[in-house]
Amino acid sequence: MTKSQWEKTSTHLLQKRGEHFCFFLCGVEEFDNGVSFFVREVIPIPDADVHLAKSRGLQINLEALLQVTNRARKERLALVEAHSHPLETLNVRFSPTDLKGLKEFVPYILEDLPGKPYAATVWGAKSVYGFCWTPSGKQYTLSEVRVIGESLIRMTTSGLKQAGNEKLDGDKRASRQVLMIGRQGQEYVKQNTVAIVGLGGIGSQIAQMLAYLGVRNFLLVDFDKVDVTSLNRLVGAEPRDVGKSKVDVAERMIKQISDRGSVTIQKFKCNLRDRSVLDALKKVDVVFGCVDKDGPRLVLNELSLAYVIPYIDCAFGINTEKGVIKEAGGRVILIMPDGPCLLCCKEINIKDASDDLASHEESEVGKKQGYVTGADIPSPSVVSLNGTIASLAATEFLALVTGFKPIRTYTFYDMLEQSVVKRLVKPDTKCIACSLKGSGNKANIERYAQTHIPKDIPKPKQQV
Repeated sequence: MTKSQWEKTSTHLLQKRGEHFCFFLCGVEEFDNGVSFFVREVIPIPDADVHLAKSRGLQINLEALLQVTNRARKERLALVEAHSHPLETLNVRFSPTDLKGLKEFVPYILEDLPGKPYAATVWGAKSVYGFCWTPSGKQYTLSEVRVIGESLIRMTTSGLKQAGNEKLDGDKRASRQVLMIGRQGQEYVKQNTVAIVGLGGIGSQIAQMLAYLGVRNFLLVDFDKVDVTSLNRLVGAEPRDVGKSKVDVAERMIKQISDRGSVTIQKFKCNLRDRSVLDALKKVDVVFGCVDKDGPRLVLNELSLAYVIPYIDCAFGINTEKGVIKEAGGRVILIMPDGPCLLCCKEINIKDASDDLASHEESEVGKKQGYVTGADIPSPSVVSLNGTIASLAATEFLALVTGFKPIRTYTFYDMLEQSVVKRLVKPDTKCIACSLKGSGNKANIERYAQTHIPKDIPKPKQQV
């Protein structure tokens, strides 16, 4: 859930003594080992709609309950119920009366909302607990509640996740970093699973920096191989690596920096649009997009919104005219569920994205007809300039997971002026991509795994 949803929930549930109730309308995604719920809306239940049942437990009035279930059915969303035991702090649990009520209610709601899992949670002052039931009959215990705000917060059944008492990485290698972000911050860095899509000039440097920062769980995606022209900017690559996968080169570099036994790396030597890649990205904590085309950016933008995953988009460009640099700069944009997306920032050209997402056959026809231009023209790329963007992006990641400084949505770098400035962008209330926030599998991100252009990608706005 987002920070604003978290604040609305905790304010209602933990407002005063006594139990209080609310529901979450959620998108969902079911994995092999569990279910993720993505909160789209918090629906507080007024205390006036709660009464004392014959069982001596509190119960929501039927009319209020039907309003919630009818909305979930109409919008094809899942439900999560929540109520509070505000006097309990750590290790909050359901009461015997709660469990009896769930035993009677869960079969009814699974039938009333066919095909959707259902979850029930109980909230204490400093912890949360819950169960999930699926239509197939599986039952899971709540692992954590993840709050996406100025920083990533995880609340487990015993409160906020805390750093362990073990030595950091087994030695003092992070001790100078801990002076800035704290021991707890260093543990948060280690806990996160980070995806890097695109291991080229910027992506390879981000992989290197994250390894030094202490990230130990990576997901790497790039279909490309090292060629001679890559050697001027691909960090970690040597002349003997020409012809090797960029993902393999990045993996080797990460393991050289990290303790090999403590790092986990998932590799995908294929296109972002491969179904296996899309499924894997849904499970990560943060995504870095280091791609040079708007088609992949569109896919990552939608996936991050639907699955409430912070997405850090990185780009650098140089425009030359007759050998003279006219413009040179880059950007780092942090896409958060409560903030603007790349479409809101006007950083995706829908026409270019459509061309990028076309099949090979469609692209060739487009080129012959003059609709696709410049697709194969290489852009200038310099290692030091890529490094500037990579550093800004890695620092923004560090701010997000540790909270050592406020996060920034849009950071712009002007090479000619040697300036780094903040750009203010507000969410577009009519943005079609932002309407996907928290929708989970309802967003049907898998449609991008098709070989032809999806027919329902956002349409470019007509100029007035």
